[in-house]
Amino acid sequence: MVETEEKSEKLEKIKAKRRRVNSSDIVSDTQKYKRIQRCIAKPSYLLSLGPKSSRSEYLNRLPGLLRELLRKRYWNDASRVLSVLMRGTIKDPCPKMNRLKYEAHIQIVSHLETKKNKADEIGRIYDTWIGQIGKQHKEERLLVWFEQICHFIDHEMNSEAYSAAISLMQNRDFAMLPRANLFIGITFYKMWCSKFLKELQPEDVDDNESESNVSESRSGSLVECSGRDESVCSMASEVSARKDSETSVMNNKKVSHLSISDSETKMDTKEKAKSTPHFTTPPQHYATSEENEASLGDGVEFDPTVIDILGDMDPWLLPLKPPSDPDCYRKIVDDSYFKEALKHMRQTLQSPRHVSLAALHPLVQLLLIGGHVDEAMKVVEEMCNKVHDVKPFRIKALMMEKFHRNSDMLAKCYEDILKIDPCCVTTLKKVIGMCIEDEYSRESLIEMIALHVEASFPEPEIWKELASCFSHFFENLDEDRLSVCLDGSEDKKNPQTYSVRYNPTPKMFTNTSWTLRAKCWLNRHFSPEMLETETKNSILTGDWEMMTYKAACASHIYGREFGYVTKVYALLKSSGNNNREFFKFLREHRVNGNNIYNFE
Repeated sequence: MVETEEKSEKLEKIKAKRRRVNSSDIVSDTQKYKRIQRCIAKPSYLLSLGPKSSRSEYLNRLPGLLRELLRKRYWNDASRVLSVLMRGTIKDPCPKMNRLKYEAHIQIVSHLETKKNKADEIGRIYDTWIGQIGKQHKEERLLVWFEQICHFIDHEMNSEAYSAAISLMQNRDFAMLPRANLFIGITFYKMWCSKFLKELQPEDVDDNESESNVSESRSGSLVECSGRDESVCSMASEVSARKDSETSVMNNKKVSHLSISDSETKMDTKEKAKSTPHFTTPPQHYATSEENEASLGDGVEFDPTVIDILGDMDPWLLPLKPPSDPDCYRKIVDDSYFKEALKHMRQTLQSPRHVSLAALHPLVQLLLIGGHVDEAMKVVEEMCNKVHDVKPFRIKALMMEKFHRNSDMLAKCYEDILKIDPCCVTTLKKVIGMCIEDEYSRESLIEMIALHVEASFPEPEIWKELASCFSHFFENLDEDRLSVCLDGSEDKKNPQTYSVRYNPTPKMFTNTSWTLRAKCWLNRHFSPEMLETETKNSILTGDWEMMTYKAACASHIYGREFGYVTKVYALLKSSGNNNREFFKFLREHRVNGNNIYNFE
């Protein structure tokens, strides 16, 4: 009996253990097969498997992986990573993440072949992008909407661009945003340029070059106003956010690059001819805000003198050339796009500084073409007083060169540019030209050159001019003469004396700033490492111009026995007749050299 009881107890324990196993815990082969198929068909399904920590880790790694694949141009692999990232962040309203995803989407699809209308596909991508931006990010929504309008204009979809612009103006979500007027003004400005491109393009360049110049001038001012922290305008009535569009980026959609460029516009380095006529009496005066509304297009006066001057303006300031035909000129100025662009650009001046600064360049272009020269100059001067930026000073200088040329005021404007941007060699060369024409002092010139030498590695021409300035200062000093008796006698009838010249150091080189400059240049421009590198390059290329002019400057600053000077002098002397002119130049400056600073 005892044995049977023990056996029954063991059987009950075994049955109890078996009852604990649930049928749901056993995964059938069919379920495993379905799971494998799902992982292959939708890689984003893997993100839902495993612990939450692994999922977040994968999501954090995907953006960096996507950027690396885009940088290496692995488009197929990048598209797969982007599909997973879009599925995993489908509810993420972060503007930075959305910008990464959709800019990558555009970049990937732009490298795929497609038979569909590329411009329409791009518009749909922008629609989806705008729909995914939360309403709290108004600045970002405004920016993306503006980028979509720029895309429509660049692809000659004028009706779509105009409809989007009108919807943008009627939307109340961004009525008080500081960049709203700027984007609307730029939109109408681009539409106006696109409409009258043939009338505004220069006659002496081909169509492609003209279009690129116009595009650069229109997009250059947009870099400063593309804020990422807020959002732009809602297109809720026009946007349908489709999840299938988000998760698939290999759906034969072709997208071109964004129209907003990150490249900085540069000043043209070509000097204008001195025979260019200067207009000293502008035809129109600055109008008040009430008068502006009535004077935008009504009674526009055609002044051929102003048109000729505008046709010769620096292409950085005004790549658009107004037509010389009076009827054609009135047609482009009376256009509704021109009036709307000018209206909103003027309103942008009441915005914060960084926004009004971005609107300055296109506004000045519109005012000049419209004949409002006085107003353009006043707007630029007000901006110069408001912000510490080189752009308004450059615009002011270029306008003064043509309309209000005054040597003192123009020189002051050049100095302001060099104090903000001492690396601007174009402005420095203009100052040197004014000094050659006796319109600028040598004392001021050497200060401007010193600022340039501190901030950059100058061209040989600049070193040569600096050496000439040093020679000029010491040659024009009042010499102190000292009489010395050879025999120590003071015979008045037959004195045997020598007259010794003593050249003191100019006062400007005795202040602290020049002493610090000399110490800085000693390591920056005249160090043994720099001497060795330049010597190797000069021997290979046979060009001794840079070293010759630098050595000439060093002979005045550090003396004729300075290491850099003696080394270059010996190299030029041993080179024979090949560099005779450079050798003569350095020898002259070395003989007349002055040891202003002695740091030994």
